[in-house]
Amino acid sequence: MSDFQRQLLYVSLVVIGASIFLTWSITTIRYHITATRLKVTWLGLPVRWIRLDSIKHIGIRPVFWAERWPNVLSDKGRILAIRRRAGLFKTLLITPKHPFQFKASLEQARGNVLHGPRAQSNEKPSSPKPESGSTRSNHETAI
Repeated sequence: MSDFQRQLLYVSLVVIGASIFLTWSITTIRYHITATRLKVTWLGLPVRWIRLDSIKHIGIRPVFWAERWPNVLSDKGRILAIRRRAGLFKTLLITPKHPFQFKASLEQARGNVLHGPRAQSNEKPSSPKPESGSTRSNHETAI
C-alpha cells in the first residue's frame, strides 16, 4: 500500500467516524426551562440560551428560515416553533419528546416572567365569624 492510499484510508476513516459521531450527537440535544431562560444543551454543554421575555409566540407550524435544534433525525409531529422578538433568526425550531406538554410548561414559565407568578385563589373561604352578640368563639366550649 502506497503512502497516498494510506493517507486516503485515514482521511476516509476520520470522515466516516466524524459523520457517525455527529449523527449520534444529534440525539443528545436537550431542552431545559429555567426561571428566566430556555436552555439548549448538546452533549451536556449549554450551547444556546433564549430569554423567556424575548419570546413573542410559541407554535407548532415550522418555517423555512429558522434556527434549528432538532434532537431526532425525523421530526414529524414533534416540532415547536418559538418566535422571538428580535435576532437574525427570529424563529427557533426544537423537537421535544412531548411537544404539547413542553409548550404548556414554556408558556407558563414565560407568563411567570412577564406577569409574575399568579397566586391561584382556589382556597375555600374562611369559616364564618360568630355573630356580634355571641361571646364565645367557635373553639370555645360551654362549661
